[in-house]
Formats: sequence, C-alpha cells, structure tokens
Amino acid sequence: MVITMKNKKVLYIYIGVFCFFLLTFFLSPISGDDWGNYLVGKTGIYHSIGNAVGMYFSWEGRFISRVFINILTYHKVLWNFVNSLLIVLSILLIIKIIKPKNKIFVILLSILLFLGMNLYTFSQVIVWLAGNITYFFVIPILLLYFYMMFSDQKKDKKWILLFSLINIISPMFIEHMAIILILSNIFFISYSYYKNKKLDKTLIVYLILSIISTLTMFLSPGTKLRNGMENLEFNQLSFFGKIIYNIPNFIFYTYISNYSLLPILMLSSYYLVKNTIQRKEIRILHYLFYLFPIFTIIGSLASFLGSNFFHLFSDSNHLLNIIYYILFTIDLIILFLIYTYQKKDIKPLFFFGIGLFSNGVMMLSPTWGYRTGFSTYFFYSIASFLIIDQYISYKKIYSYLLSFLIACFILFFTILYISVHLQYKENYNLIKEGITNHSKTISIYEYPAFVNCNINPSNEYHLNKFKEYYGIDKDTEVILLKNKWKYKLIYQK
Repeated sequence: MVITMKNKKVLYIYIGVFCFFLLTFFLSPISGDDWGNYLVGKTGIYHSIGNAVGMYFSWEGRFISRVFINILTYHKVLWNFVNSLLIVLSILLIIKIIKPKNKIFVILLSILLFLGMNLYTFSQVIVWLAGNITYFFVIPILLLYFYMMFSDQKKDKKWILLFSLINIISPMFIEHMAIILILSNIFFISYSYYKNKKLDKTLIVYLILSIISTLTMFLSPGTKLRNGMENLEFNQLSFFGKIIYNIPNFIFYTYISNYSLLPILMLSSYYLVKNTIQRKEIRILHYLFYLFPIFTIIGSLASFLGSNFFHLFSDSNHLLNIIYYILFTIDLIILFLIYTYQKKDIKPLFFFGIGLFSNGVMMLSPTWGYRTGFSTYFFYSIASFLIIDQYISYKKIYSYLLSFLIACFILFFTILYISVHLQYKENYNLIKEGITNHSKTISIYEYPAFVNCNINPSNEYHLNKFKEYYGIDKDTEVILLKNKWKYKLIYQK
C-alpha cells in the first residue's frame, strides 16, 4: 500500500491529537468521586466487580460503567492512554461516517469539537474519570455501531457477535444513551424495511437485546431505592409536568451552554436554508431569524467570565429565550426533513435526531448537568458537519483558520493543566507536611471551578473521601485557601 503525503499528514494529525490529550491526562489529577472510586479499585479487580454488583442492588443500574470506573480510576495511567485513544477513534469514526469531500477540513472541525466545548463540559466529560467513563466511553462504541449500520458490512456474520455485545453493554453505561440506542435500533429496522420491503430479523434481535439490557438497568433494585430517596417532589409531577419543568434545562444544556456549537449550527442552517428553500423572502427571514444565537454566544461567554453583559440572552428561564429556542428547534427539524426529502440522504437527520432525543429524554429526569448535554452537543455537531461538508466551497484559508484556533486551544489547555499539575504538587506537599507534623488543620489552595469536576473537596462526602485518599486523619480540618493564579490560568507560587 502506497502512503501518500496527504495520508501522512492525516496520520500526523491523529498522532498529535493523541499526544496532546495524553499529556493533558498525565498532568490532570483525579478529583471528586474519583477519590472514592480509587479506593475501591485499590482493593483489586475482583472487589471492583463485586462493588459494581453491590451498587446495582443498592444505588444504580450502570453496571458496565461502574466496573470500568472502579478499575481504571486506580489504574489511571492505563486510563490516560485508553481515553486518548478513544478521542482519536471518535474523530476517525466521524470521518468514516461523513466520508468528507474536504477531509482535512472536517478532521480539524472534529478536533475543535473536543477542544472547543464548554469548559465545564470538558471538566466533567474529558478529564474527570467518573464522568468521562460514564458519559464519553459509550460514544465511540455507538459511533462504531452507527457507522456499521449505515455500511453494507453490517450484513457480514462475523460482526453479529460484536453488534450483539454492543447492544448488551452500551445501555448499562448511562440511562439516556440506553434510550438512544433503542430508538436508533427502531430507526435502522424501519429504514431497512423502507429500502428492502422486508423486516431484518438480525436488527430485531439487536433491538430486543438493547431493550432487555435497558430494562435490566432501569429496573435494578438500586435504581428503585435511589429514586425513593432523591427528587421526591419532581417524581410526583405528571409526564407533562416534568417536561414543562425541564424546558429551561433543555434550552440551557442544548443551546445556551454550548456556545461553540451555536456557530456550527448557524452555518449549517445557513446552508440548509440557502439550498432547500426556494422563495427568496422566506430565505431572508430565516437568515435574520438565525442571527439571534449571536447574542446568546456573547451572553454565555460574558457570563462565564463573570460579567452580566447581555445576561438576558444567557438566561434559560427568560421567556424570550424559551420561545426562540423552541421555534429554533422546530425550524431545524423542518429544515433537516426537507433536506432529507430533497437529497435522499438520511444521515444528517439521523444524527440531528439522536442529538435532539439525547436531551429530549432528559426532560423526564430531575438531574441535569454539562455532562448530560454532551451527547447532544456531539451528535448535533456531526449532523452539522455533514451539511457543511456537503455545501461549503472549500478554500485553504478555512483550514488555516481552524488550525490557528486549534493551536490557541492547545496552548490554552497546556498552560491550564501545567498550572493544575503545579497546584496539585504544592497541595500534595502541604498535605504530606501536615500529616508528618500531625497538624490539626491542613490548608491547601483551591483550583478554579472550571477544571476537573469537584476537584475542591467542598462537601462532606467528597471531603471524607479526599481525606481517606490522601491518608489524612478524619478529625483533621482541611481549609481551602484562594489560589494565587494569574488570570485564573497561570499558576503562581
């Protein structure tokens, strides 16, 4: 096989992405729930699996993710490599799914998908082990499944065992991805029937396996016990009462918090309007309508920086934002449907649909966070990349601009996590000094809130696990001091 210069360039890009994330993960310490999970993993693989079984009966049905969390948190070096590899694999699968006309351009967009996400999402899904394994590990698994389902290779019998395994294990990572897998299987059965005029029995088996696995998780004794203790008022709401209650959460975690997704959605929407709507007047109205997210982006970034500038546009409870983003969502659905009808291309609608449903099913849940919205951000982006690659008149300057943005993000995260690591070393020395001197109080410096999730032990559970993890006496008081970082980015001793 002849390796062309273009293929070498792509290979170097993937190696560069792998090395960057590997460095970041080596610099990044464990935090929050990871402290307790490390202590479980420390007891060995057998006990790690036993703990997952115990939690299935006492706390949650996420058996598969719990096993991986217990094992990989203790073996964090292994996690560093596995997570870096899965990020590269995800980018590779995006390219396989899109089959882009402008390969380098879409690869760069896919890299920005990881680097440009909301910092709180990054802290919960990329560098925090518990969140990463629960909410991200399942994504490349599903991407592989979706890629193969759209490929003729899915008919090859050698893949049946793998696909069956995917439908068994994937639902037991996290609840809303379990629902997405079931809905996806229903879609693939329907799509196959539409094309071949007969039901695919193998796909029906996959659907049955995914339903059984999902029910095994949802009906776990632990899930029932947990629901009986938490969010009692929300659980008493009616079906529609829960949806109405969660509309602001849906808007925030789908659109407002994803300030880097909005420009991508705006660009793909522009191409959809330009190429699917014939009447000039309607196109112009759409162009004006899609300017609103600019104010959301400004308001969200200002809010993140601690400013109230354009605060109205970052407030998901404000009626203006609720009305706009409901209409925005409906209009996007219509545009993707028109595109699918005109181009006979189902992929963009499929990925937009599972992105929409990823947060849509969360409207029946009381628990939201940046990590729960990650899959919507991810699948919405793939749908948008498919549209952009289809219509953009590619110029090299676009790749140069994306490369510059990626370089800026890499520089930012490198500085940030070098600072995190230096802060960690200082705190570690302060802790060891306090333990050696049998101090009644140990003072450590807090980290910025947007780095690893719950890295500052600010509640009773995390504080107890923090003490146990570092070997601090349970009666010792831990005091959090304001850090000395410059611009919340650069460590200063």
